[in-house]
Amino acid sequence: MKKEEIYFNTRSMILTNLKIAYRNLIRSKGYSFINIFGLAFGMAVTILLLLWVSFELSWDKFYPNTNNLYQVVCRQTWDGAKHPMPNLPGPLIDVLKEKYPEVKMAANVNTWGQSVLKKCDGFEQNIHINHVDPNFLKLFSIKLLRGDATTALNDPRSIVLSEKMAKVMFENDDPIGKILTIDNKTALKVTGIMENPAENTILKFSCLVPFELLRMDNEGLRTSWGNHSYFGFAEVNEGVNVDSLNKKLNNFFVNHVEKTDSLRSLFLFPVSKVHLYFFDGSEKVMKQVKLFSIIAIFILLIACFNFMNLSTARAAKRAKEIGLKKTVGASRGRLIAQFMGESLLVTFISMNFALIFAKLLLPYFNSMMDRNLQFDYSSVQFWLLIVGVTLVTGILSGAYPAFYLTKFRPINVLKGNTSRGKGGARFREVLVVLQYSLSIALVVCTLVVSLQIRYLQKMDMGMDIHNVVSVPLTGTFREKHDVIRQQLLEDPSIQSVSYGAHMPCNVYYNGWGNEWEGKDPNYNPLVSYTIGDYNFLKTFKIQMAEGRYFSEEFEKSDSTAIVINQTFAKMVSKGSVIGMIIKNNGTNYHIVGVVKDFNFTHISNKIGPLMMYSSGGSLDYMFVRVNPNNKGKANATIQRVCSLNNPDFPVNSIFVDDYLSYMYKGDQKSMTILLYFSVLALIISSLGLIGLASFMAEERTKEIGVRKIMGASVTSLVSLFSYDFTKWVLLSNIIALPLAWYFMKGWLQGFAYRIPMPWWVFAAVAAFVFVIAFLTVSYQSYRAASQNPVISIKYE
Repeated sequence: MKKEEIYFNTRSMILTNLKIAYRNLIRSKGYSFINIFGLAFGMAVTILLLLWVSFELSWDKFYPNTNNLYQVVCRQTWDGAKHPMPNLPGPLIDVLKEKYPEVKMAANVNTWGQSVLKKCDGFEQNIHINHVDPNFLKLFSIKLLRGDATTALNDPRSIVLSEKMAKVMFENDDPIGKILTIDNKTALKVTGIMENPAENTILKFSCLVPFELLRMDNEGLRTSWGNHSYFGFAEVNEGVNVDSLNKKLNNFFVNHVEKTDSLRSLFLFPVSKVHLYFFDGSEKVMKQVKLFSIIAIFILLIACFNFMNLSTARAAKRAKEIGLKKTVGASRGRLIAQFMGESLLVTFISMNFALIFAKLLLPYFNSMMDRNLQFDYSSVQFWLLIVGVTLVTGILSGAYPAFYLTKFRPINVLKGNTSRGKGGARFREVLVVLQYSLSIALVVCTLVVSLQIRYLQKMDMGMDIHNVVSVPLTGTFREKHDVIRQQLLEDPSIQSVSYGAHMPCNVYYNGWGNEWEGKDPNYNPLVSYTIGDYNFLKTFKIQMAEGRYFSEEFEKSDSTAIVINQTFAKMVSKGSVIGMIIKNNGTNYHIVGVVKDFNFTHISNKIGPLMMYSSGGSLDYMFVRVNPNNKGKANATIQRVCSLNNPDFPVNSIFVDDYLSYMYKGDQKSMTILLYFSVLALIISSLGLIGLASFMAEERTKEIGVRKIMGASVTSLVSLFSYDFTKWVLLSNIIALPLAWYFMKGWLQGFAYRIPMPWWVFAAVAAFVFVIAFLTVSYQSYRAASQNPVISIKYE
């Protein structure tokens, strides 16, 4: 056969198969609609989720030297366990660079604190100022659009701005050489404009200032090894075995700080893993990545199961076509290729709708996930994702139907015997069970997660954070804090004013080495520290368990007084702790009171030991309790009084409960999107059940007519056919609920404070899904059973 004839025959065959596929789609519009849009919704969700997964996995993997970039982590020992922390002493990085030749370069980074950056002509905005060593730009290959990266941060009083920040401050003016001030006192010259930081990086810096500026203000940074407040990053030389280097760094503090300092050690942690994992190697964002990947797979499988169910159920409709083609010489392989082609065609059509749906849903998805994901049509990775999802869906959906349909024997088909036996029916039953098992498990798990998060948000924290406004202290605020307090209290809508070192739900100062009488020398708990003035407990309505709180009446003696929480009191003594001495950093503090436990960190954490001082550190926040019925007036007073006494700095007030809500914003978003996708999975499953029930009712039309003539009632027929489907939904519940119980029990164990397993959720979901399935099947059965039996018997 000539090449031209082979080409013509192949082309003709492909066109014929396409026509047949098209006619089949048009002939069965209802089933085609379910197939196409079931797959489309499943693929749209899969695309969105995999787009997010791909983005999360890409964090900090775009640097030329990514494989050699590490964050320097300090491993500290307390409570008999080792705890990795990214906070480092000020002198550490310089010693690391000097003593370890494996380290090519390293840089200090200060990420805490917020300053007011003020332009000379009056512009002001609260932003984060990040202090870094000059080689930070080279370490992370940060490109300067203006200025010289090798010298931009050499002068301690220089500053490098991101392109976006420069635009905000200077609009279209040339920023190079302009003078900016920090906290209205330190003048800095703009020496460079850098590219805007990528969205997928932990280093979202908009203003870089030399780390040397911190050292000029705090000489202790050059010598103090006890203040762990700064971050460090390093690049190792090509070919360095990091595991071997980490073994050497295990003795860093013993070799370079103090021979007896065996409670601290160092190790390097890959920068590309910081976003996904905690420093102890446990999963952080990676948990969400895996969870959403599983959900994407589940939803795609559910959509594919619909396709397989309807394809195998409608096998009899294609039986004569298959028998004739086999009779005239068509091989099974060619028939399989034809049906796989039809499956891919349906999948291709579905993918076009899926892209439209995904594009329409993307803004809402971004809002829920707090991301700015885009469809980058010029990206090879994007098209690999689309083509990959299309092929996997097409092959997965079409493989079993293709092999199943082509098993028919021509002689049996042409005699009119298209019985498929129990194999195909059993397979469809398995798919229905799998579909509903996945859907039920997703819904149950989502509701349990939702209840746990809501429990944490509504849990009694041991203090009242509602109707309390916090104001960060800037400029001359600290010097005038008594005057500001007095002026605020003149307004009857303001109930109390206090000052503290931290947000009460975010205390992050801690340490160990406290001593007290009777303490086990091997017992070394990590204790958190905070400062609260005389009105702190009154403002937050924290209760005393024993003794007293700080008071102006005891101002002199309270300079060495501490108040501890109940958790710490139980560690110190089984009896009363009032009057006992706690030795901290060489100073003896006497305990004057014990407060009832309150959550001073993330509410998912167990309450740890806490020491409270009335002085001796920096007060960074003002807290104002306002009348809940007159918040507007109280806020106006706060703005007016603060602006009057601290005119060079804007007033940035926020309600403490809003701050807490922001802390749990990520959990809330994850819960919402899980709920949406779980419901969608259930809808897709029900859509498939509608199609399958409709087809089965159509297939048994003649049987229904005979039964009605023999005296069967509509109710009995509906019950008969509904039972055939709902029994499999019941089986799905039996499979899904124990699995969901098992996994949720393990998940809840990760919370110090958790809900009891909500059995009623399992019962409610099981009942709800059963009712939905029963109504779906019953409706289709009722339609078939209500037809005139004479017409039903004549049905072909």
